[in-house]
Amino acid sequence: MEKLFNRSVRIAQELQKNIAIIIQYSLKDPRIQTIITVSEVRVSRDLSHAQIFISCLNQENGLHINKILLILNKASSYIRRLLCKRMKLRIIPNIIFYHDDSCLKGNNIALLLNRLSNKNAQLFKL
Repeated sequence: MEKLFNRSVRIAQELQKNIAIIIQYSLKDPRIQTIITVSEVRVSRDLSHAQIFISCLNQENGLHINKILLILNKASSYIRRLLCKRMKLRIIPNIIFYHDDSCLKGNNIALLLNRLSNKNAQLFKL
């Protein structure tokens, strides 16, 4: 039976917190003009790779999100260097940024359910 909070889960939580702080305060790129949220971090078993899932405030423009992902992936070595200073680990994982669109999908599902419940309420009124 696997532990509930094994080392990789704790490191993923610390990475999530530290990467969010680095993106918000230390990454001074004028091309990034939106609020970026680090929604999830997945770390490999050997802690050599980390997948960072981000979501942006204005997600309606897919081209804009791809541009932000490209900027963050190019700045990953700089972010990794700052992580070395913040975290006391023997191996800092290589990081790759991905877009997390689960919030957008959840909003779409909520809108569909809301429309469906409104239609059902109108049917029962008749």
